[in-house]
Parts: sequence; C-alpha cells; structure tokens
Amino acid sequence: MKLSSYCGSISNAGLGNATCAAVLALLVGAASPLAAQTAAQGKTIQTFLLYYGGGPALVASDAAKLAKFDLLDFDRFRYNQIRSNTWAAIRALNPKVQIYLYEDGPNAYNNQDALPAMSINAIGRYNVSRGHPMGSLNGDHPELYLLDSGGNRIYSTVYSNPAADIYNHLMDFGSAAYQSYWVTAVKADIIDQPWVADGIFTDNCVAFPAQVGYSATSVKYPTDAAFSAAMNSFVSAIATGLHGYGQKLWCNKGETRSVDGGAAWLALDAGANPPDVFLEEGAFAVMWGGWAVQFLQESEWKRQIDIMGALKNSKVTMISHTQLSAGQSGSDNFGNTVSFWQTLWYSLGSYLLGKNDVLGNAYFMFHGGNDDYSKIVWYDEYDKIDLGRALGSYTVTTIGGVNIYSREFEKGYVYVNPTGNVASVALPQATRWLTHDNLLSALDSIPVVSAISLDGHNAAVLLKTDPSAPIEPGPASDFTPASRCFIATAAYGSPMAKDVRYLRAFRDQYLLTNKPGRWFTEQYYRLSPPLADELRAHDDWRAIVRFALSPLVALSKRLVSGETFEKQTVDRP
Repeated sequence: MKLSSYCGSISNAGLGNATCAAVLALLVGAASPLAAQTAAQGKTIQTFLLYYGGGPALVASDAAKLAKFDLLDFDRFRYNQIRSNTWAAIRALNPKVQIYLYEDGPNAYNNQDALPAMSINAIGRYNVSRGHPMGSLNGDHPELYLLDSGGNRIYSTVYSNPAADIYNHLMDFGSAAYQSYWVTAVKADIIDQPWVADGIFTDNCVAFPAQVGYSATSVKYPTDAAFSAAMNSFVSAIATGLHGYGQKLWCNKGETRSVDGGAAWLALDAGANPPDVFLEEGAFAVMWGGWAVQFLQESEWKRQIDIMGALKNSKVTMISHTQLSAGQSGSDNFGNTVSFWQTLWYSLGSYLLGKNDVLGNAYFMFHGGNDDYSKIVWYDEYDKIDLGRALGSYTVTTIGGVNIYSREFEKGYVYVNPTGNVASVALPQATRWLTHDNLLSALDSIPVVSAISLDGHNAAVLLKTDPSAPIEPGPASDFTPASRCFIATAAYGSPMAKDVRYLRAFRDQYLLTNKPGRWFTEQYYRLSPPLADELRAHDDWRAIVRFALSPLVALSKRLVSGETFEKQTVDRP
C-alpha cells in the first residue's frame, strides 16, 4: 500500500491532512537524518562478479548480463570489447553499477616490461620505468624488494615459474616509498588512461603470508603480526592516494575465519582511511582441499557472519564456491554427501544471516566447477528471493545440542544449520518453504509448513503466508523494549518520556483501531529498530528527529484521552 493511499484513508476517517502529515513524519521524517547515512534497499541479495582474463572475450549481449550485478571487477583489457567502451555499455543499462579494475598490490612481476599498460595487471616496471618519476624497481630501487635471511628476494610460489625465470616478487609493501611508487604507477597506467573506471581492485592485501604462499619468511616482517600491521599500513596508504585521485579501493584481504584475520579487517574499517570494499574469497563454503566442498567449522563460520555485520565504513563482498558444477553431488570435509544447490543455498543463507541491513553494505558471489572467475553466472536465487528488510539481527536456538541460526525479515525467515542434523524446527508462523526446485513455481503451489527438518550445512528460506497481517499488541518478541528500540524512544531517550507516552496513546486510540492504521503501525515497527540503533549512536541527530516528531506529539496531546495516556507504561513501547 502506497503512503499516498494511506493519507487518503486517514483523511476519510476524519483526522484530516494535518494528521496525515504528522503521521508521515513519524515514519519518513523521523528517519530522514539517517537516510543519508544508509544505502537504499532495493533487493534482498546484492551481488558482485569477478571476471578475469581466463574468460572469453565480452560480446554485446554480455552488457545486459553484467548490468545485473552491483559491483564488477575486470582486467583493464576488457575496456573496448563491447563497442568502444565496455564500461559505458554496462552503465547505460545500470547507471548505479560500480566498476573496478584489477591491479596486484604488494607484488611485482619481472616479465612485463614489454607489455602495453592496457594488457598488464600489475605495476610492471622491472627494468623499464614506463615514465615513472622514481624509475624502475629492479634497476633503481632494489631496496624495495623484501628479502629472506639469506638475502634472497622473496616471491610467490603460486604465481612464479623459476625454471622460466618468471617471478612474482614480494615488495616492501609496508614502506612509504613502495606505497608511493604503487599509487604513482596506478595513476599512470589506469587513472590517466581512457579505460579508467570507478576504482581499483587490489589483490593479495592479505593478513598473513601463508594466504598467498611465499618462498621464505621476510626478515623485515618475520611474524604474522608484523606482516599484518604492515599490510594494513599499505591498504590505508593506497586508499588515501586513490581517494585523492577520485578513485575507490577494493582490497582482497580474506581470512575472516580467524581471530587475527578478522581483527585486521575491523582495524582498517575503524581507521582514518579504510578501503571502500573488502573481499573475502573464502566465505562459508569453499572448494579448497580434497573435497567437493569444504564447510567451515561453526566458530569460523560465525566469525565471518559477525564480521559482515560489524563493518561500518566499508562494503563487504563474500565469495563462496565449490568444486561441483550445477546439478552435481560429492562429499564434504565431514564425510557427508553434498550437492551443488545445497552449497549455494547454505552460502546464501549465511550471507542473509549476517548482512548489515541498515547500511546495505554486503554483497554476494558464488561459483562452482573450478571456473576460476571465467564465467558470467547469474542464479535465479539472486532476484527471486525477496524477503524485504531484516527485522533485527540473527538469533540462535539450540535443539538437541545443535545451534540453529535464524533471522526474520519483513516477508519471511532464514534458517541456517552449520553442524548436525535436526529433525524438527518449529516455525513462528505458517510459511512456505522456498527451494531451488520450487523457486520459479507459482507461490500458492508451494506447500505451507509449520515446522521443518534441517540437516547440517543446510539453509532454509521461508516466506510468510501473510506478511501484511496487522500487528496486534501482545507478543513480547514484537513489543518488549528490551528486545527492540524504536525511533521515538531513541529520540527522547526513554520509553517513559512524556512525549513518547503521548505518541503511544495516539497509536492505541487512533491507529490500532482501523485497518490502515494497523498497517502503518506494522511498517513503523518493522523499519524502526535498525534506524533507532543508528540514531542512538549519533546524539546530534536526536534533536532533529524530535523536531520532526513535534507536530504529531502536539496533535497527540490535543486528541488522546487521559485514560489512554495513563495506560502507557514501560511494557508498552
């Protein structure tokens, strides 16, 4: 129901346009100071795509496929594959898409001197300066190479081929000199070029050297702690440099499964110069190891979910993957049978549990079959799962020693089981159990259930049968102030503030007594808690919200009865 339609209903009820304006202030006006700080929520699942050199050349029809994603990361040589400007072709269909170009971070190759700037994916200045004012790396700055205890240059064992004299060297990323060199090289190779996009995707900004696999331990950064601190210095410095040129930074950092790795993310996010986007390349379920799927231990899985929700200043992109192709089955690291679609839904459910639904800063990607980011893959789940806004953070229920994680949304619920099997999980209301097999079916053909079974490493997405059912006072989960804080309470500082009590009395006497009023009250209680959480953290916004609410407060004082006002106690938010 549109707000304009609701205003008509209010006027017809005899309360007039002044009441309509005041009521709208409660939901819209009161939230407006927060709106500038939060992302607009257009869909439940926000998506991104990494598409690298191994994939086929882009063609005109790919523009529409790519435009469906929110964030894209390319090699710069893709620039003119769709007409004369690939980026423009995609943006013509989705002006909001953000496009990043790949660039290695702390590493430099020794075999790219002859390549044109459009064809490289690193700073590529071994013996040739390529116009860099500081000269070349090998010829002019050998001090910028990290060395082992024997004085040898360290290199990535994965991306080097010593037999062919090809090395991907680890540079002194913690030094101000290399940080400046890197930013200047990126300016020359990307920012000053016609293929410049919205930002730079920087690889290997890892917390620990083991994440990449290097030939030896650095003398300068011999411990994980020293390495991580230097890497955070690198990310912060290049973020500052890129921002100075109007570019964003998306860094591939990973390792949110560990305590120290997660702490590195949080430290950057809370710092003075955080990256615009983080990447976790191994989220929830991964293809690494000798299994079709490796599921993370519950403690590691939960840490990843909590990191997603904790980031305040950066976006977070989470990749899950499997060795299976669509429709295939195999074995996981616990010795259980696992399918491709199970893995996708488990990963999606995990993402939905943890994403910050106030900031709207979380994005998801899934791939399988060892495609190595070489395909444009869109799953129906991305645009068919529509749950609306989350109504709070996730909760945990223990059933037979197994923790079941769940989260309520406006239109449904998400349940995830990261460990053992559970025969029956009772649901809070009748729902329709959405699966990959019935995703495209007519809604009324999906059976209604009141309980589900949920095996380990599975997720369930459930749709409420009547998400617009009117709210009635009573259930503690809906109305207890200890469980949720609402905008008005946050603005005035207490659920027993006199003006808050008058607003509740207005609700009881005028809104809950008719269907449009109950609909409006429901929307307020659904949208209010996450906004109130942000409001409580910003004292300077509270006066603005109180001013926005003042017309409705004044009207409430004039209209409500003394009896209704006296009923407003602390247990009636």
